[in-house]
Amino acid sequence: MNRLPLRSLHLLWMLFSLTTYSQLVSTNSALATAISNATAGTTIILANGTWTNVQININKTGTQANPITIKAQTAGSVFFEGNSYVKMGGSYIFFEGVIFRNPSGISPSTPVIEFKSSSDCSNCKLTNVKIDAYNATGQETTVFKWVLLRGQYNEISYCSFLGKYGIGSIINDNRENSNPNYHKIHHNYFAGRTPVGQVNDLNDQDAIRIGNSSTSLSDSFSEVYDNYFDNFSGEVEVISNKSCKNKYYNNTFRDYQGALTLRHGNDCEVYNNFFIANNKLFSGGIRVMGENHKIYNNYIEGVNSKKVDNSTSSATGGINVSNGRVNTALNGYYQVKNVTITNNTFVNCDYGLRIGTSVASDLTLAPENLIVANNVLSNVTTKAIQVSTTPIGTSLFQGNIRQGGSWDITTGTNGNAVVSSGLLASTKTDFYRLITGSAAIDAGLGSYSFLTFDITGGNRTASFDVGAEEFNSGGTRVPYTASDVGVKVGFGANGNLSVTKNQIAAQNLMIYPVPLQGEYLNVHFKGESIGKVQIVDLQGKILMEAIIDTAEGQLEISKLPPGIYALRAQGVSELLVK
Repeated sequence: MNRLPLRSLHLLWMLFSLTTYSQLVSTNSALATAISNATAGTTIILANGTWTNVQININKTGTQANPITIKAQTAGSVFFEGNSYVKMGGSYIFFEGVIFRNPSGISPSTPVIEFKSSSDCSNCKLTNVKIDAYNATGQETTVFKWVLLRGQYNEISYCSFLGKYGIGSIINDNRENSNPNYHKIHHNYFAGRTPVGQVNDLNDQDAIRIGNSSTSLSDSFSEVYDNYFDNFSGEVEVISNKSCKNKYYNNTFRDYQGALTLRHGNDCEVYNNFFIANNKLFSGGIRVMGENHKIYNNYIEGVNSKKVDNSTSSATGGINVSNGRVNTALNGYYQVKNVTITNNTFVNCDYGLRIGTSVASDLTLAPENLIVANNVLSNVTTKAIQVSTTPIGTSLFQGNIRQGGSWDITTGTNGNAVVSSGLLASTKTDFYRLITGSAAIDAGLGSYSFLTFDITGGNRTASFDVGAEEFNSGGTRVPYTASDVGVKVGFGANGNLSVTKNQIAAQNLMIYPVPLQGEYLNVHFKGESIGKVQIVDLQGKILMEAIIDTAEGQLEISKLPPGIYALRAQGVSELLVK
């Protein structure tokens, strides 16, 4: 049996770890063939243009060093229309750069993008994709999910999800078992969702749901961060948490209805989020059920608990801490226990903190061991802190400061204070901030090991301030605005990230056909002349060399014997198999 020498095996490993295997396809049939032939390191490039009824179903095994990538030739110039969908199974499958639009003939039972083919997908990535009003017209009350997460260690980033109409989450991790997920959802843009009927008439109209009631007491370890939710209305749950040990941070919610809802599950953290509702009806900040949550450094402005009929929703408010149900079922209301709500800022809301609320008459279990501390409440009109059911156990209200309005706690006890002016001021950075001489400065009480920074990303001092911001902390984070879409968040934003010269070259260099066949190998480099091109064998010996002074050229390969080679051009290498 012939074996490659050790040096050759080492070189082969280096070639596989450093190269990609690219091919350009322009038809559905060519795409299907390319997917069938794909191996670790394959990059399938979708030719610019409009594609109709594209149904990608890939179940392959990539690696961290050599993922399998399906991407647009030019991000934003490839359009999937009609009845198109993507199913990704296996591992290290990446899908990038495509816009879904102009749907027709859609079956709501098939998500637009699903992290499962014949098996779940793990370590897979959806990035720089736009789904634009891709709705199942006439079937709005049938559940139609846009992105269905499965598996573990998956990522959804720099995508735009626009104009969702109809039942079904935009992103749903259904968690059909209790395995931890470790998903990351970040730098996405969610905008223009409209409800079927009035807001909250029907459930399952959220932006993101992680988990379900049946697996809600198991850990997910997922993170949702740096997303922008704008002009968004569906139901009371903009984000629906239904699992344990998740984190929600650095998100901006603007001109929206509903709330970030910790519906089921325990041990979650919600911090550094901006909620700017601009007085939209049926708007809130954070809704709380379950145990051991930490809620801190959030800024909540302009929430309005009124509904269309002018009644008040008991499920909204700046932060709403629910009562629990005795012997509740998994899909019911668990008692709030051991929850810490500290260093949040409330401005121009109708309700700030609402404690012990009930959306049903049998929710009678009061919050237990609840800490409400060091919160700033400015111009909260109806009630800065409403206590509908008195918390039990070692619950504590401490160090809260309000300016204007009223509350259901005792002023002067445990450092809870009222000031007449000078607490906050509006600034051009789009949120109310601490000012020189504010009573909140250095007024924090208690000790919280997790409170090391403020909402702007600046450091907290030992004598920390009350509210979400630390005065003069040096932090630079501010809420997202329309000018950040396509620049910092959403479709197109990842094109603004820094990449190395070799990464750019690898993205722009295309060779075909692959595997090698016929007489000629076509070489194309987007945007400039190719320059020196070499084909080398496993020993590094140069078998062929040419200078191509245009962006496209050919190499004659008819006399090249079957084997494994590498093509070198523009400082990168591409693996070749004949």
